[in-house]
Amino acid sequence: MARALTIERAKVSRHERDAYFAGLRDRRDRLRAASCNFWVYEDPSEPDLFVEFTEARDVGTLAAARVVVSNSRLDAPILTEVELS
Repeated sequence: MARALTIERAKVSRHERDAYFAGLRDRRDRLRAASCNFWVYEDPSEPDLFVEFTEARDVGTLAAARVVVSNSRLDAPILTEVELS
């Protein structure tokens, strides 16, 4: 099966940053418990713009984790890995 990935963007104001990071840590921990990886990147050229990546071994694992883990946008498409053989 192909690996699966979602990509979400978030614009967070300076005064919301601490709460946003606390929520990210909680989500990361719950996603790890659901067999998913979670990374967050900040765009240095656009302060307070974050890109969140959630990845799993397959679509079913990622879809199930998104239902259980709050703060995930269920409308974000699930992308699948393309085999480059």
